[in-house]
Amino acid sequence: MTCGDHFETGLAVKDLDVVLASAISRLQRRLRSEKAVDQIGETQRLVLARLVREGPHTLGELSDRERVKPPSMNQTINSLVELGYVERQDDPTDGRKVILVATSTGRLLIEESRRRFYEWLQAALSTLNEDERVLLGDAAILIGRIADS
Repeated sequence: MTCGDHFETGLAVKDLDVVLASAISRLQRRLRSEKAVDQIGETQRLVLARLVREGPHTLGELSDRERVKPPSMNQTINSLVELGYVERQDDPTDGRKVILVATSTGRLLIEESRRRFYEWLQAALSTLNEDERVLLGDAAILIGRIADS
């Protein structure tokens, strides 16, 4: 099956936005359900994952990266600190700044979430035949291009 087959079977180009947005929304909900614990919300998980993946950040850097206002980010960080997933440390190069660092508990939470996510995704992908996996790989590249535009 190719992308063209879908259009020949009735999916008009003008309808692709609705079908794609719906599929992405359903996939996002499913991915969120695969996280390790329900103790933290999606925003908290995303911020913690960024700290684990990229290392320490200031509050301002996190606010900019996540495209939220500093007071909102501060609330998110406060909750992660209270749960023991993030800690505040003095910036070694600038004593006026505070950097935010994922704790070992926070790292373990993200690692477990990733493990569960990839375990689920690999099982789901294994149900597809080779042609479908190739098609999905091509679609993933195109979705990435759309996301980056």
